[in-house]
Parts: sequence; C-alpha cells; structure tokens
Amino acid sequence: MGGPFAEMLDVCNSAVGRLGAWRESIASQPETSLMSMKRLFTVSALALASSAALAQSSVTIYGVIDAAYRVESTVAAGTTGGSIKSLAPGGMSQSRLGINVNEDMGDGWRALVNLEHRLMSDTGAASSSSDFWRQAWVGLTTPVGRVTLGRQYNVLFDLTTSTFAAYKYSPYIEQFKPELGVAVGNRQSNMVKYAITVGDLTAEAQASAGEATGDRTIGGMARYQLGSFALGAGMINSKDPAGKQVKGTVFGGSYASGPLYVNAAYGKNKFDAGFNPTLIVAYSTALVSPATPANQILSAIAFDVKDRDLTSFGFTYQLTPQFNLGAQYYQLKQSHRSTTRESKANMYSIVGQYALSKRTDTYVEYDKIGIAASSPTTFANGSRSRTGYMVGLRHRF
Repeated sequence: MGGPFAEMLDVCNSAVGRLGAWRESIASQPETSLMSMKRLFTVSALALASSAALAQSSVTIYGVIDAAYRVESTVAAGTTGGSIKSLAPGGMSQSRLGINVNEDMGDGWRALVNLEHRLMSDTGAASSSSDFWRQAWVGLTTPVGRVTLGRQYNVLFDLTTSTFAAYKYSPYIEQFKPELGVAVGNRQSNMVKYAITVGDLTAEAQASAGEATGDRTIGGMARYQLGSFALGAGMINSKDPAGKQVKGTVFGGSYASGPLYVNAAYGKNKFDAGFNPTLIVAYSTALVSPATPANQILSAIAFDVKDRDLTSFGFTYQLTPQFNLGAQYYQLKQSHRSTTRESKANMYSIVGQYALSKRTDTYVEYDKIGIAASSPTTFANGSRSRTGYMVGLRHRF
C-alpha cells in the first residue's frame, strides 16, 4: 500500500510508539516524583476552588406577611364607647420585604447590605411611614467585629429583642408593644454601629449624626449569655437641634430551658424640659401602637413627660411542639412638668400561638391598658381603660 494512506499509517504508528515510551517513562519514575505531581495537581485544584470561593456572594430575599382581624375599644375624643374593627396589616409582626446581600471576601471579611421595607398586607399599599426603607445600610464583618452604616435598629432595640424579648417566638407584639416605648425610637438614620462578640459576651456602640448643629445620638449596650441565662444593659443619649436631650436606659434578663421561657426588664427615660422628639430621629413618646399620638396615653399635653419608668415581666410555655402560650405584664409610671401628680398604668397581654409549619403560624391575642384612678390624665374620651383582641395568620419566608 502506498501513497497518502501509507504516510498516514506511518504517522499513526509513530504516535503510538511515542505514547508507549511516555507511559514506560512515567512508570519508571520514583514514587516520590509521582506523589509530587499529585500534590501539584491537588494544590492547583484547591487554588482554583479558593479563588472561586473568594468571589462568591449571595443575595437573599426575605419577608414576613402578617394580617390579623383586630377589635379595639374606642378611646378617641368625642366617642362614648363602642369598638373599632379592622384588618391589621401586622398583628404580631410588621409585614415587610427585605433584601440581604452577603459577599465573602476571605480571611474573615464579608461585605453586607440590607434593605427592608414595611408593607401593608391589608391593602397591598406601601407603608404610609415617611421612611420608605425601614432599614437601609451597608457594612463590613471583620475578624475584629462588624461595622454598619445607614438607617438601622438602635442598640436598645437590639438589646430588648435579643436578651429579654416579651415572647420567645415573637420578640414583641406589633399591635401592642409598651416595651419599645423606652427604646428611644427603635431605629435611627445616619447611624454608624459597631458590634463585636467575644465568647459569650456581645457589645455594641452607635453614633448617629443628625446633620444639624447639636442634633446627635450616641449609645451602647452589652449582653452576656450564661448557659440558659441571658443578661444585658444599654443606654442611649439623644439630643435635638436645640441641645435638649432624652436619656434612655434599659436592663434585664431572661431564662430559657426546655419548654419554659421567662423574662424581666426595667427601662427609664429622662426628658429635658423643651425636648422636641419630632426634630430628631423620629423618636416617639407613644407607648402602644404606631397610630397613637405622642404622649396621648398618659399625658394630654404634648412633650409634657419628665420621666418615664417601665417595669415588665412575663413567660412563654411550649405546651406541645406546635402550641405556645404566653403572658406579659407591664407597669408604667410617668412624672410630668404640668403637675406634681404621677401617672400610672398597668398593662398586660396574653397570646396563644399555633405553628402550622416551620414558617406559618396562627395566633390569638388579648391586651388591656388600665390607667390608675389617681393619675391626672385619661384617654382622649375620658376613659381609663382600653382593651383589644385579635386573631391572625403569619408567614415568614
């Protein structure tokens, strides 16, 4: 056979010969050389995988949809009884939609972003709040702590909800949350917050620039986890543009073991004369719900409160794997500039919660406020009590 076919056959035979020689050469290599080659391949593969991991980032969409049928006794001015019935856009929790961004940069460094918006589950509308994003911040997690910048929860809110929350399965009731009335606004804009955890100790510090002369907020908190016990304390000092300030202090603890959870806390706010909360970080002196006007509960005069003390304690018990029962009691005392008489109120809530699945639950709740007969003020219609109850459904995703 000649011609092109013969030449092609010679090339193939030559290639096969070279391949056989290469295999014999590899087989004759010392074992150490072969192991070195394997290590080289392994290290190269790990390097490629590490480079890919360093570039990894994730974007997570999360949210809560909560709706409750609520009945609340009428206490508005000009009313003489009766009740208001509504579909609350958040019974136990605020309905909200959020985005978390997490980028792993390696060596313990991560970039973080959070955007969270409150929505109205009863109408589908955006929240009527002036802040479209309830949270909007960017931050870094490092080997020596986390720094976040933007609008976010303040240190007293973090302390309250993480250390002595009212209910184990829901840190507070959206429609009835007296404990947040001493948290000095719960969120602040223009905030820089630093957080670090060392062993069982967690500490946070914050500073908020008001972007006006004299307008600023500073604060800090620390919490310690000792087995089943959690203890913590925190403070915030917030000034309005005129230099008038409110000082907030909160401390307390909780115990969680098996089906039982108990909590107790004390909070105090001290207001300078002339302090105007509407001029700073949306600090509200309302106690019960977002719709309550400032100081309506225990003061008929706007910004009349001098001191506020709130003591609370309660429990949650898991009766079955799906069913939780809890109760919380609050005692409020306030002193005023317009009178020497002290205002007092006793408040409580009772909640039964049933888990339909890991993410969906239903609940029933009852709450009541009773203003002491010795108090100088009443509700707007002259009443000294207000009751409410609701039945709701909540889903987390």
